[in-house]
Order: sequence, then structure tokens, then C-alpha cells
Amino acid sequence: MLQPKAAVDLTSEQIGVAKPIALLLDLSGNKEIALEWATETMTGCVIRPINKADLKRGSKLEALRQIRALQPRLLAIFTSGLSMQSTRGALIMFGVLAGARLILLADGKGRSIVRTRIGALFLEAPRWLFELIIGYLVVIPVSWIIVTVLERSVGFRDIVRAGKTRPSPKASRSALYIRATLSGLAEGGMPTHIEGFQSGVIALGHTLKRLELGEPSSSLPEAARGVFANAGMCVIRPSASVGATKALFEMWNNLVFTVKSLRLLDDAAKCGFIYQRYSRFNFTGVMLALVTGLPLALEFNGSEVWVSKHWDPIGQLWLLKCFERANLRNADLVFVVSEVARRELIAEGVANAQRVIVNPNGVDVEVFHPDCGGDSVREKLGVHDRVVVGFIGTFGPWHGAPVLAKAARLVSSQARCHFLFVGDGDERAIAEDIIGQADTCTFTGRVSHERVPAYLDACDILVSPHVPLAGGSEFFGSPTKLFEYMAMARPVIASRLGQIADVIVDGENGILVEPGDPMSLAHAIERLALSREPRAVLGTKARRTVQAEYTWLRNASRVVDAVETVYGQLEKRENR
Repeated sequence: MLQPKAAVDLTSEQIGVAKPIALLLDLSGNKEIALEWATETMTGCVIRPINKADLKRGSKLEALRQIRALQPRLLAIFTSGLSMQSTRGALIMFGVLAGARLILLADGKGRSIVRTRIGALFLEAPRWLFELIIGYLVVIPVSWIIVTVLERSVGFRDIVRAGKTRPSPKASRSALYIRATLSGLAEGGMPTHIEGFQSGVIALGHTLKRLELGEPSSSLPEAARGVFANAGMCVIRPSASVGATKALFEMWNNLVFTVKSLRLLDDAAKCGFIYQRYSRFNFTGVMLALVTGLPLALEFNGSEVWVSKHWDPIGQLWLLKCFERANLRNADLVFVVSEVARRELIAEGVANAQRVIVNPNGVDVEVFHPDCGGDSVREKLGVHDRVVVGFIGTFGPWHGAPVLAKAARLVSSQARCHFLFVGDGDERAIAEDIIGQADTCTFTGRVSHERVPAYLDACDILVSPHVPLAGGSEFFGSPTKLFEYMAMARPVIASRLGQIADVIVDGENGILVEPGDPMSLAHAIERLALSREPRAVLGTKARRTVQAEYTWLRNASRVVDAVETVYGQLEKRENR
């Protein structure tokens, strides 16, 4: 049961001790907001944050032992959105095992779930077990059967197409955009890429219908929350009916989202092609392409199987592999962000070379440009007389924020640098620990994407300290931050990795350093900090590079041109 925030204000009398310890587990990725909420809500408590990264990577039993030693009376879990949060029952049971008498789940929208220890044992435990049973006896088998059929349906799709009326030229210049990612859309480059691609498609004169899984915005009319409306947008709410594990939650919502999407076939069939951002345990685009006969363009930003093995464990890898193969084999076009990613897909045999197209990320140069609010940010930070060295990111394990933190400690005081870390995430705490109490660094926490250009404009040097991938894998990414940095006409110092080393020409439009080497990074920062003229030259050339090659308009053009080629191939087959 969801309750309003006012109903969960806690006092020491409610918990029964004078100064109880309240543990705070932030799952929203916004440390400042989570702490602000906890301070307002848990009055009379000593708040002790828990590092999510420690729970994810370490032993769960050891984590429980350490938490129980604190004798917490309350465990508070703050999420970006309760309806998008999986494993709610498991989180509540974790609180019970940790010794908490009261467990509170809440989000930034004022919604909450409150359970006493007894309530958790008698309400959540049976529900959690029931969800596990339904998940393993129904959701997993049904998902496996459907995805196995889809994986082998490529030939049948051609038969379906032969019986379909080809859309008119005007209709073929419209797209159905599918995003089925179970996320609050605040993480990393995903929202940037979505907005950028969509704006590029529209700028090319095409129309776009958006089909998304998520929480409808309050700004949307009610009609847009289940059918195509509001300039072609449909938002389908996630379901929390089966969410015992993260994998079951995502598989269940794939089934719900796909079934509800099939009700929109009449509208979908009027589009010229389907474009889906690939997401874990989802086959909605494959299903819609099969029943409508429309070409499917798949945006494949990386293997979720690889991500699960190295960064974000999800479970059910055998089934996740089936989902991934079904998407890749059924897509008419697979768009990857780098040549490394293209080579890997071709080598694995899941997609042939003609169907896999490299489409790097980009930037909106009308939004990211010099003189867009940086002076006010510098004034707010009190760093007018400093050389500001900036980093922005989600502090993921590949971003290298700890490397920059180590470099910051090595940079000479003569360089008069101030280091600005913008964002939040798993490795923020590590970077903060490395920095310590130094007054030459600022961690802003997460900022809205609308404010990002001003923060970048406040910097004199921008750093992209990416590190090699886990397991020895070749770096396959196309960091959106790199293109945003360059658009600001600021000198960029970046790691010599993958596509980064292709975009940055060392000494021409940026500086390349060896990845994971704090000393090399510190020396590069010092050189630029002590000489203004090279900074201006490198920054000017960097902006020219992205203006010419790496805009979202160019990104969208590659997709549209490739789809037109697919249509030409289909027409040739029909005329034989």
C-alpha cells in the first residue's frame, strides 16, 4: 500500500528509543536528495547511509553482519520511483534480517511503503514467496517459449511481409520509437541519446510515435497515458505484480508491455519502420515487427549479458542470451555506437556485416555551446580565479572518476586548479574518499540535464578519464560526455581507448593520455592549466569536429538512410 509522505514522519516515540539509528539505502542515484528526504522524514534519528555499491559487489552475509552490528531500528530505502522499483519484497525482508524494527520504502514523489517487522513477516514474506513461485512456474517458462519461437521466426517474417500492403512513401517516413527500459530516465547518456535521436528524426522532416514503458508525466494529458496522443506519445505503466527478483520484474513487464503494445497495432502499422532501443529481457519490437511486417531497426548499445557479468548482476543469464539473440537476428538493421561493437557482433555470428551499422553518439551544438551560463556557476562555487577542471558522469566503473581524483591530488598547487565533479553514482564515494578534505574539489551531486551545459561552460578543462573494461574486453563505448565536452569549445583530456582515440586527435583537437594512469593525467592537466593559448586552440578545433561529424542530426540521418536502403531491397525482392 502506498502512503503519502506525511503519513511516514518518524519520531523517537514511534520507534521506542531515544536516539535510534536509521540506515539509509539510496537507490535513486541522487545522494543529496536522499539525505534531504531522510533528514526531513526521520526526525529524532541518527542517519547512517549505506553504500549501494558495497552491497552489490560484496558478500551479502558479510554486509548483513556489519549492518546488524549497528543495531538499527529503522531501514529507509529511497528510490527514484516506487512503481519502477523491483525486488520490493526482498528489500523489505533484507531490512528484517538486518535487525530493523521498521522498514520504509519511499521515492521522491512522496509515495511510501511502511512495514513493521511483524508486518513484513506476515505480509511481505508470503507475497514474495508467491511471486517467486509464479515467476519460476509461469513467467520464465512463458518467456522462454515465446523468445525461442521469435528467435526462429526470421523466415516466417518474410512470409508475413509478402502478405502486407506496403505503406505509402509518406508513411514510410514515420517511425515508431520503442523504449522499454525500466528506468527513471535520469541515468547517464540514455536520456541524452533518446532526446537527441528523436530531435534529429523530427528535424529531418519525419514524424515519430513514441511507445514507452514508465511512469506517465503529470504534464501529459490523460489520453497520452495509454494510447497514442500528445503528438504521438503512449506511455504504458509498469506492473509490480511479479517483482521478487530483478530478472522476474523485467520479464513480467516485458510480457505486460508487449501485450498492451499489440493493442496499438492499427497505429503502429501506419508507421514506416520500428526503431527500438534494446533493453534487457524485452522483445516488444521483434513481436510488433513480426505481426506488422515493418522493418525493425535495433539500437544496440552493448550486450546486456556482458553488463550482467561485469557490472550489474541480473541473474537468468541463459534466458537473457536468448532474448539478445532473438533481437539481433530479427532486426533488419542493428545500430551500434562503435566499430569495436560492430566487430564483436559479426564475430559472434548473431548479425551479418551488412545489417550492422556504426552510428556514434552525438551532441546538440545549439544547446551545448560556449557562454551559456558558466559565469554564474563559477560565481556560485567561488572559483573565479581558478582553472576549473571538470568531469560529469554517473560515476560508473568505466568512467574512471577515482583516477581523476588521484590525479587531482598529484597536480601541483602552482596550477591553481579546482576540480569539479558533477553527477552521482556507485564510485562517487570512492572518489570522495580519495580526495578527502581537500578544498580544491567540489562534488555537486546530480544536476538536471538542462543545467549541464552551464556547468560545463564553467570549466576551463574537461576530462574524460575512462578506464579499460573488466575482463580484458575491448572498449566498445561512445561516451556522450565526450561530444558534449567538445561542443563547449573547451580542451578535452581523454583516455586513449576505443572510439575516444578515433574522435580525439592527440594535440590537434584534444589531449590523449594512457587510461588508468593518474600521473599521466595529472601532467596533462598541469600543462593545460599553466598555458591559456593552447587551451583556446584545442577547444576551437574540438567544437569544429563535432559540428562537422557528431551531431544528433547526423546520427538520425544514418538511421533514416539505412531504412530507405532496406525498403529498396524489399521492393527488389517483390519485383523478382
